[in-house]
Amino acid sequence: MSRTFQDANLLQWEAYASGGEHGYAEPARIVFHCVSDRSLRARSIERQGDQADAEREIATSSEQELAELLGRASEVR
Repeated sequence: MSRTFQDANLLQWEAYASGGEHGYAEPARIVFHCVSDRSLRARSIERQGDQADAEREIATSSEQELAELLGRASEVR
């Protein structure tokens, strides 16, 4: 499940949950991908729990809460 939202700079972002390495459930991450400016690198933030918990967080968070998570996320290398 993914969700799109707009940040303070009016950029559109897609947020989705990702499981751990090699398909293991932990640590879960929320990944942010900018759909309005593809030159920006993806960002991610580690979350507590498994991928289902991260999906639930995305589904229940407001756009402002997702933007705050994006602000704390690190670039994916």
